[in-house]
Amino acid sequence: MVNKRFLFVGVMMLFGPMFFFHGNPTKAQADLADQIAKADVEYGEYLSGECITCHQSTGASVGIPSINGIDAEIFVSIINAYRSKELENKVMQMMAGRLDDEQIISLAAYFSSLPD
Repeated sequence: MVNKRFLFVGVMMLFGPMFFFHGNPTKAQADLADQIAKADVEYGEYLSGECITCHQSTGASVGIPSINGIDAEIFVSIINAYRSKELENKVMQMMAGRLDDEQIISLAAYFSSLPD
């Protein structure tokens, strides 16, 4: 059985930049990497309470992947895709829609800092 998390992450790594970085992808990726490097990881940890309710590190519910250790840029791309409703999942669209850019970057920095 294919691990859905790794399949999704693989697809996002291959095709994500085409969908989420409009204009000059290299500059956009560099800007995003810079923002993540400067992000407030502690703020991300503070915000993570709602995320970990469903996205548990072990024993995750069927169909809900763990997001610990996820690549920060991929996390940002995925959350932005839910926020703009490019990805379908009503719960994730609602959750992502409540986050601003700083919160998304902080969550990305936090979750990427955790072991998977």
